[in-house]
Amino acid sequence: MSSLRSISAPCCLLLALLAGTALAQESLEPGDLIWSQEIGGQLWAPLEHHGGVLYFGSDDGTFHAFDIESRQVKWRFRTGGIIRSRAEVVGRHVMFASDDGYLYSVNVDSGEELWRYDLGSAGFERVLPAVDPPYSYDYKHSSPLVRGRTVYIGSANGTLHAIHHDVGLAVWQFQADGPIRSTPATDGRNLFFGSWDGHLYALDLEDGSLSWSYDTGGIIQGSPATEAGRVFIGSRSASIFGLDAATGSERWKYAHADGSWVESSPVVDDAILYIGSSDARALFALDAATGETVWTYETGGWSWGDPLIVDGVVYIGGLSAFPYYFEGVELRPGLHAVDQRSGDALWEFKPQKIDGYLTGGFYATPVIVDGVIYAGGIDGRLYALRQ
Repeated sequence: MSSLRSISAPCCLLLALLAGTALAQESLEPGDLIWSQEIGGQLWAPLEHHGGVLYFGSDDGTFHAFDIESRQVKWRFRTGGIIRSRAEVVGRHVMFASDDGYLYSVNVDSGEELWRYDLGSAGFERVLPAVDPPYSYDYKHSSPLVRGRTVYIGSANGTLHAIHHDVGLAVWQFQADGPIRSTPATDGRNLFFGSWDGHLYALDLEDGSLSWSYDTGGIIQGSPATEAGRVFIGSRSASIFGLDAATGSERWKYAHADGSWVESSPVVDDAILYIGSSDARALFALDAATGETVWTYETGGWSWGDPLIVDGVVYIGGLSAFPYYFEGVELRPGLHAVDQRSGDALWEFKPQKIDGYLTGGFYATPVIVDGVIYAGGIDGRLYALRQ
């Protein structure tokens, strides 16, 4: 029995510590901060969760594998540019793109490089949000989409690449007339993506031949969504479009009366389309069949990121900047939880402001794991909040 006690004592201590942590979290309200941790560079890249590990890049050119249980970085991988693409985990590969012009595939467990693919965009200079012109606001990066054994991703030089997942060699390429910051989406037949040339493109998934294109009249930053034979996209024409996925014909168009850019990517759930905005400073819920407004929620900041819908709640971030060109309006940073059906506010988490033209907030879509919301802030911190 003495040997059993000697083994049980540290185990009991560990269980007590875990129980104490669990009880502490139980006492928190939804949206309350559990912990935050400094990462290094600004966090614009969406988080990807796989097997208890968060995978994400940062603006210091480092890609991180972060263990959420120990709150320790498992490994880091250095690139030659800022990382704003989402990671895609498939088998032993975790793939992401960097502003150094490469799509990387590294070992998901060790961070060892497996291959890299030249996207042809090395040396391409972004025009990041700033107080002075030009007001191009080029802050996104296309992210990899994997279907079967092929990786699809856009490039700043206007090329859509199809790449063999195992070895990192080109399968086919398609050339648009402007940078591609949009992440591709597919309905299983066509591949859809937007370009800075203002067009939404539909390509044959297998050979990259053009099925159709649609001119939205403005730069497309966001990514399309597909549902029930339709494809949805927003653009800097201050409009959101619902198109026929097979032909590209317009079914409906929603135009912002205030001229607000549409930088966010749509998410469709239960026949409702959810999408953020720029100067409208709001989250919109639209009927996916007609484009009619169901409700709007004021975020108070630039909601450029993509909504996340979990358990009847829509999560979206807001960014702040100063000075703002609308006199008497102050942008506010935050992460918002909104009732999916009513559009009512559930809670808002407000981070501290930071120095610079962009003064804080959340762009990247968060992830939720076991009742905890993980969100990356442009202040360079990773936040864990109670769901």
